[in-house]
Amino acid sequence: MSKSRRYFPMVGVAMILLLAGAGMQAQDAASAPPPPPPPGHGFGHGPGRDEIRFLGFEAGLGDKTVTGAPFSASFSTETTETLADGNQIKHTSTGTIARDSQGRTRRDMTLPAFGPMAVAGQAAPHVTFVNDPVAGTRYILEADTKTARQMPPPPDKSEFTKGAHTGGHGAADKETVTTSLGTQTIGGVSAEGTRYTRTIPAGQIGNAKPIVIVTERWYSPDLQMVVMTKRSDPRSGDTVYQMTSIARAEPAASLFQVPADYAVAKAEPRGAFRHGGPGGPPAAPEE
Repeated sequence: MSKSRRYFPMVGVAMILLLAGAGMQAQDAASAPPPPPPPGHGFGHGPGRDEIRFLGFEAGLGDKTVTGAPFSASFSTETTETLADGNQIKHTSTGTIARDSQGRTRRDMTLPAFGPMAVAGQAAPHVTFVNDPVAGTRYILEADTKTARQMPPPPDKSEFTKGAHTGGHGAADKETVTTSLGTQTIGGVSAEGTRYTRTIPAGQIGNAKPIVIVTERWYSPDLQMVVMTKRSDPRSGDTVYQMTSIARAEPAASLFQVPADYAVAKAEPRGAFRHGGPGGPPAAPEE
């Protein structure tokens, strides 16, 4: 199999993750600490949900452009799902994040080997996302093929926020208790913590007993982004995302540029799906 064909599945996954991550971050558009995520937002079940949840797109590098607050950092994400027989499924990912003073961002990460890739014993692919709001471009950089795949514009964030403005999640809001956790230092920056405890009543979704979902979000006002999240959901397990080694210095300008020896190509999601990528875009957020 040629390198180009091997990369179609990875590009398909990467595109889905990037687009889904942009949608997930639409509610972080204000500088104030972000509201609790809508029910099932990025953490429910369905095609692509595990990958999206696991890679920590709650990090805050979505559509929001933040200027004058450069940094670079490492991050890790770990998910643990405990099965009924006591067996556990664990996935871990690491990566780096950088943002310059003009709001350009770069995210490097190792994608987990899900499905056929894991069975075949293939090495976990590495992928790089570069977003340049100044030039209005977004790329996925493929080091092995020296290809920069230009991404389509992000989805209209109004589609993701209108539910909050129209009260579309009123029932879930009534089921959620919000608790302030104060302030602590995470990765070298001060962060404000909030715990959201949602209890789904027995019988609401066919559940025999109440389901308790607990999410902690630690938000840095200086960086204007979430630097740590912890989520426990008996339906999908535990997820911990954390940024570490946060350096408040200007990253190298070359990080946000397409290397001169890379070929630029338009990304085509449908083609990626046909060549072995996920069967379609992630499921819509659950109501």
